[in-house]
Amino acid sequence: MNSNIPNVAMTPGIGWLRFWLPLLLGLLLAGNAWGGTFTACTDLDKDLSLSSCDNSDCSYATTAGTPVNETIMVNGASADVEWEFIGTCPSGNTATTTECLGMTVEIPAPMGTTTSPGNPVTIIGNATAGPAGLNAESFTLTVGDGVNPNCERTYIMRVTSTGGGWGDPHITTVDGVNYDFQSAGEFIALRGDGIEVQTRQTAVSKQNVSGTNPYTGIASCVSLYTAVAARVGPHRVTIQPNISGIPDPSGLQIRVDGVLKALGPEGIDLSSCDCPATEVQLSGRIVRSADDKGIEIHFTDGTKLVVTPAWWEGQQKWYLNVNIYDTTASEGIMGRTAEDWLPALSNGSTVGPKAEDMDDRYDQLYETFADSWRVTDANSLFDYAPGTSTATFTDSSWPRKNPSNCLIKGEPTAEPVDEAVAEEACKNVVDANNRENCIFDVRETGHLGFADTYERSEQLAPGATRTLLVADKNSSTPGTNVTFTATVMRATSTVARVTSGGVQFVLNGSDVGDPVALDDGEAVWSTLSLQAGTHQIVAKYIPSLGFGEQFLASSSPEVDHTVVATNDKLFWLIVLLIIALIAAIVWRYLSRKKSHAIVNSV
Repeated sequence: MNSNIPNVAMTPGIGWLRFWLPLLLGLLLAGNAWGGTFTACTDLDKDLSLSSCDNSDCSYATTAGTPVNETIMVNGASADVEWEFIGTCPSGNTATTTECLGMTVEIPAPMGTTTSPGNPVTIIGNATAGPAGLNAESFTLTVGDGVNPNCERTYIMRVTSTGGGWGDPHITTVDGVNYDFQSAGEFIALRGDGIEVQTRQTAVSKQNVSGTNPYTGIASCVSLYTAVAARVGPHRVTIQPNISGIPDPSGLQIRVDGVLKALGPEGIDLSSCDCPATEVQLSGRIVRSADDKGIEIHFTDGTKLVVTPAWWEGQQKWYLNVNIYDTTASEGIMGRTAEDWLPALSNGSTVGPKAEDMDDRYDQLYETFADSWRVTDANSLFDYAPGTSTATFTDSSWPRKNPSNCLIKGEPTAEPVDEAVAEEACKNVVDANNRENCIFDVRETGHLGFADTYERSEQLAPGATRTLLVADKNSSTPGTNVTFTATVMRATSTVARVTSGGVQFVLNGSDVGDPVALDDGEAVWSTLSLQAGTHQIVAKYIPSLGFGEQFLASSSPEVDHTVVATNDKLFWLIVLLIIALIAAIVWRYLSRKKSHAIVNSV
C-alpha cells in the first residue's frame, strides 16, 4: 500500500541529490593514512553490532553544503556499553566531541565510561570543504559490553563533488560554477591526490561568432572535447580518436600505458601495484556505461569519470562530454573557484577579480588561466603518433580575440540554425543549465546530435532516474474517480524500478498533498474532485535521505486530462426523447397487431 512520507526540508536539486552517497570503493590507496579495508556504509551496516562485529571500517561521502543529521547505534549489547573514542579530525576534540569537516560528532560518554546500549553517536552539521581542498577526516570508535568481544570501527567522512564539461566546452567546476572555456589544446581538467584528468579541445570552424557567455561576458569562437586521458594510480589511460589522424567513425581507441586495449563486457581491471598475490592489489577499472555507448573510468578513491562520445559526420570528428563524479580532486580547469571568478592557477595563485575591461578579461581567461593549465610534453598523459606531440593539438590564439568570424582554412564549416529548431531538439534535456547549453550548441553549430549527447550524459549520471505518469482513463466527467500512477525507473533501464523515496503529484502547478511513498517503484494518486476543463498533472520523484544508495530527482512529462462537463437538462431531454421514441414504437406495434386481429376475425 502507498503511504505518505514527510516533505523534504531541503532545497531541491542541491543537498538531497547526493546526500551521503556511499562510495563504490573505500579509500584504498596503498599506504594511505587510514589503513584497513573500507566499505561504503548504508542504513543497514553503519551501526556497530557486538554480536557479529567484523571490525570493517566505513567510508561515507557527502557534498559540501549538505545538512547532515545521522546516528550510529550499538546493536547486540548484553550489558552497559563502554566507549572509547579516538578522533583524527583537526579541531574541537574533547572526550565526547569532535569536528569533522563542519560536522559535529557527539559521543554518548567519555572514553572508558559506560552507557546503556540505546545511546547513539550523533553526527550533525553542515558539511564543508577542508581548507586544503575537498578532503576526508576520520574518527575511530571502540565499544564493548564485557560479554561480547570489543568492536572497533573507523568512520571516514569525505566531502566529494562533481564537475564536468559538455558540448562546446561548458565547464561546471567542482564547486558548481558554470563558465565557457573555448581554448584549443590539451589541458589539466582536474587533479588531486592520486588522480588526474586531462582533456583535448579542438577548434570548430564556423562563420559567425557565438553569443556571449553569461558568466564570462565574452563572445567567442568555439571548440569541442575530442579526447581525454587520466592517471589511475600508477597507470595512464587514454580515450582518443585513431591516433593516425585519419577520421575513423568506427569508434574511439582505449590505451592503458600506451597499449591498445579492447573494452569487452567484463571491463579492464587496473591493478595499482605489481606485487605478490599475497598482498592486496588495489584496482581501478574501465567499463562500458549502462547504455553500452559511453566509457567509464572508476578510480580507487571512488571518483568516477564518465565519457559520452558521439561522431559528428559533418565535421568528421569525435566529440565528448566529460563528467567527473564523487571526487575530492579540486585543482584544474574544473577546480574550485574559491573567492575568485576562475579556479586557481596551477601554482596556487589566481588571476584575481574579474576584469572590467573586456580585453583584459579575455587575457585573464584565455592567456593567463589557459596557459597555466596547458599540458606540456613533460606531463602529458596522452598517446601520440610518431612525429606528433601536444604542440600538434595546440592553438594558443584560439578562441580569437575580438573575432569577425570563426572560419578555419581547410576545415568544414558548421552552419547555425534557428533558435526554435535548437529549442525543439533540446526539449528533453532535464537540467535547466544543461538545456540552455544544449540550445546554444545546436543553435551555433547546427548539429542536432548535441541534444542526444546531453540527454545520454544526464542518464549516465550516478543515480539518474526517469519518472513516467499515466492515467487510468483519457478523459472523465465531474465526480468520476481518476487514478494517476507514477513509475520511477533507473534512467538507463526499462525494467529496474527505484523503490526508495516518494513522488509529489502536481496539479496545474500546485502540489497535491504530501509526497506519496513508492511501493515497488510506483506511487498512486486518485481523485474525484477534478472540475470541468483540461488539467495538467506532473509527477516529481523525491529521493529519500540518509545513508545507502541514493538516486537523483526527476520529473515526468506533463499529462493532460480533460474533464467533460455534462448538461443535465440536455441529458434528461435526450432521455425523454428516447422514452417517447420507444413508446411510439411499442404503440405502433400494438396498433398493428390489433388491426391484424380484427381483419382475421372478419
